[in-house]
Amino acid sequence: MLLTFVFLLLGQMAFAQKEVKGVVKDPTGETVIGASILEKGTTNGTITDFDGNFVLTVSDNAVLQISYIGFQTQEINVKGKTSFVVTLKEDSEVLDEVVVVGYGAQKKESVVGAISQVSSKELLKSPAGNVSQALAGKIAGVVTSQTSGAPGADDAQIYIRGRATFAGDAQPLILVDGVERQFSQIAPDDIESISVLKDASATAVYGVRGANGVMLITTKRGKEQKPVVSVTANWQIQSPTRNSKYLNSYESVKLLEEAYRNDGMPSQYSAEDIEMYRRSVAGELSGVEAMLYPNVDWYDEVLRSSAPAQRYNISIQGGTKRMRYYASGELYDQQGLYKNLSNDPYGNSSNIGYRRYAFRANMDFFLVKNLTFSINFGTRFEERRGPNTNESGSYSEVYYELNHTPGWLFPVSYTVDDGGVEKILYGGTSQYQNNIVARLTEGGFYRASNTINETNFIANYDLGWLTEGLSVKGMLSFDYDSYYKRMFQASFATYELTDRNNYQSLLGYNKFNRDTELAYSCYSNTTTYKLYMEAQVNYARKFGKHDVTAMLLYNQNDYRFQAELAKRYQGLVGRVTYGYDDRYLAEFNAGYNGSENFMKGKRFGFFPSFSLGWRINNEAFMEGTRNWLDNLKIRASYGQVGNDIYKVNGAEQRFLFEQKWEQISNDYTFGTTGQTGIWEARYPNYAVTWERAHKYNAGLEFSFKNGLLSGNIDYFYEKRNDILTEYLTRPQWVGVAIAAGNLGKTKNQGMELELKHAYHIGNDFSYSLGFTFSHARNEILDMDEPDLKTDYRKREGHPINQYFGLICDGFVTQADLDNPDFPKSTYTENVQVGDLKYRDMNKDGFIDDRDETFVGYSDIPENIYALNLGLNYKGWGFSIMFQGVNHVSRYYDAEAMYAFVNGGKVKEHHLQRWNPELSEAENLANAKYPLLHYAGNGDHNQRSNSFFLKDGSFLRLKNIELSYNLPVKWIKHVGMTDCRLFMNANNLVTWDKLDGLVDPESNGSNRYPIMKSVNFGVNIKF
Repeated sequence: MLLTFVFLLLGQMAFAQKEVKGVVKDPTGETVIGASILEKGTTNGTITDFDGNFVLTVSDNAVLQISYIGFQTQEINVKGKTSFVVTLKEDSEVLDEVVVVGYGAQKKESVVGAISQVSSKELLKSPAGNVSQALAGKIAGVVTSQTSGAPGADDAQIYIRGRATFAGDAQPLILVDGVERQFSQIAPDDIESISVLKDASATAVYGVRGANGVMLITTKRGKEQKPVVSVTANWQIQSPTRNSKYLNSYESVKLLEEAYRNDGMPSQYSAEDIEMYRRSVAGELSGVEAMLYPNVDWYDEVLRSSAPAQRYNISIQGGTKRMRYYASGELYDQQGLYKNLSNDPYGNSSNIGYRRYAFRANMDFFLVKNLTFSINFGTRFEERRGPNTNESGSYSEVYYELNHTPGWLFPVSYTVDDGGVEKILYGGTSQYQNNIVARLTEGGFYRASNTINETNFIANYDLGWLTEGLSVKGMLSFDYDSYYKRMFQASFATYELTDRNNYQSLLGYNKFNRDTELAYSCYSNTTTYKLYMEAQVNYARKFGKHDVTAMLLYNQNDYRFQAELAKRYQGLVGRVTYGYDDRYLAEFNAGYNGSENFMKGKRFGFFPSFSLGWRINNEAFMEGTRNWLDNLKIRASYGQVGNDIYKVNGAEQRFLFEQKWEQISNDYTFGTTGQTGIWEARYPNYAVTWERAHKYNAGLEFSFKNGLLSGNIDYFYEKRNDILTEYLTRPQWVGVAIAAGNLGKTKNQGMELELKHAYHIGNDFSYSLGFTFSHARNEILDMDEPDLKTDYRKREGHPINQYFGLICDGFVTQADLDNPDFPKSTYTENVQVGDLKYRDMNKDGFIDDRDETFVGYSDIPENIYALNLGLNYKGWGFSIMFQGVNHVSRYYDAEAMYAFVNGGKVKEHHLQRWNPELSEAENLANAKYPLLHYAGNGDHNQRSNSFFLKDGSFLRLKNIELSYNLPVKWIKHVGMTDCRLFMNANNLVTWDKLDGLVDPESNGSNRYPIMKSVNFGVNIKF
């Protein structure tokens, strides 16, 4: 009897098992090698073979879990089936379903704040090695402004919904894995997603730091899967988006003589001289004549037409039930445009360059039941190198000299006989002693290194045994940044040929300065460290139709730079969300934060926000729309957030509540000896506090036909109070400077639109089309301007940083000069026909600084837009994005705009000047530049004015990419699971209204230019 029972039991067990088989494919129809097939709830599993096939014996009612890196995990019930064809969905769809928010994550369908998110896949369509550049045009409401393309100094400024404060730079708070950090030089391949928090509902949890918006950068983590190795290589060619076009010596000297005549100055060059310059440009001169009549193209002498860059990244991602891991390494090398002119015997180049070595390891350990311990470790070693010149993101000595040094005065160098030895003498004059070729060749170099270590230690404990949905989390972060720079320099002599009959001897030259040996000059060394801690309690639970979550968090941040007093923040954060029946949503967020920047008793503030959402598509009365309406949600929010940063000329001002005293040497004499005294440099503001932003937002989200058309529309309004500003109404008889007060008020309002259309045609072809548009306009309401100040000079009522200058009403005519009531310029004694005619705003009969008023727009665009298109056919992929801005003005630097400024050069647009040889009528019809003057004689025309204020609007072909995924049947024999070849480019073409003057996004020509790049790359996975 017992034996019979055993046989029956074994038979039932055998009957409950069956063999299933199938094939796994990606969305393009290619089979997937190495996909994980697991019987849910067991350890029974397998992986797909080189043809994407799998075979597995499972129970009759089993559920299969199919997963693969980069794709959404799918579950399939095998009951009644034995054969399957599984098509995986890309992980970007999963990313869209979960949105990273402040101190957590939420399902997209339950989010009621204004949050936009971009994935790693979208970022990598840009070849930029700097992440801040890759954001351009990707996110509605985010304005990026890049003013330099210098290697290692090419960060873009970022604004979220424009600018609403004049107390600082209005940059958002940026967090990497929950900690405030620099993000632009993170390896782009390591980023999982970037979330942009725009309204108060999303940023209130950051309290005193959230007024300018928040960006959350999340790096990649491991997954429960077999190890996947990814190798990416990029090779780039970079070149300037604009090349400055200076006139040759012949054209320049002709205009120079014209300027001398206009100014009543004696001629410097005869007709014979000008003819010799013509011959020099034509290449007809040699010997001493070529030295006396040079035609130097300094750009050609110093710069290359393009510069290479390369980036390599290798990563491994995987995990088990006990541990998950992601690790990566990167090398990025970017060279500059300068030629290697250096004579350094040890190979130190005169070119600038940047090199980055990066390593990241993110690990999650499931130590015991309900306890997860995570470690994030990221480190970067950055090397910067360059010549002994003043180079930064906002100014380049090399480019200043290239733009300023005339090409007709002296050659780059002379060759003379010095005691039987051939010697090179670098050209120069008493005014132009800084021959930039000589500086790059002989002047020395610098080397700088930066070591950045960033660590997170995170513990997460699930308290579900105590009550369902309860968990606690703690994080400790320590960051360290060490910067070290060494400078080696040498002086060099320049020479001016004074005796043309003795040009082969040193005796024929005037010498300026002297040559010295290369020597160690100086160094700078800075260290920064940051200690951040947070403790968090989370609760998430469903009760029938009720969905409740709550979060309470304590955090503190300690930031130390060198020996300065630490910057400290401390606070409590709270959030409660409630959802009913997936239809009605409510959320309360608040931050109670403190900053050491304020006086005791005034350091903490409460910043609440409230938001509501209604998912209309889930209502019963919308039942008839279920087959075509995926989502229809309206949301609204109000909240308060703060900003405690106050900057003057880019420098942060701290501790305004403290009295400031400074020493002054030789303040008084005791006997015959000067004595040091002290004076009160600043009277304190004991009531100083943060500025407070009141933010309102209303939004609509919609999606039709399974994503055939989807989009968001947001309207926002912000009123900001208590902005720190100087006391402009302070009487002059107050004999001491007063610390800034919370006096300013602004408003900022606008709208955002995001639209996306996606469609599949058959199994092989799909396409997507996206459009974003953002508008943000601010206005200064109060900045303590005196009531009696002339209205046209008040900044109140105008946008922040709107340009200020003289209004130009065309050119001065003879009729103007004959008019006895024509205003007299205080900038020159002799205004001539063809000079700029300014409007006398105060009608006092004089043109002076009191006639300046508002002109144009500000330097931050009010409107930004982007259009992108994506196509996929079998293994081929194509994407293109256009990005543009308008309602923005630019005032470029003097060398980009003016003729002969400080004795400098002339450009092509100066040929269109007011020509005295033409009639007044002809000039009025055709002139696009005023009458030429030399150096300081042009001061009248070279004022801040509406004539030289340029329209900074543009449309760029920002990104374009063509890619091809090699068929699996080709690559499986060498162990690859994926091989993607791609070619992409950015800033390829720009349309603007500047006629090639400069790049419209730049601030001028005396800085390293913005670059366009063409990139070739490959990504291989094993």
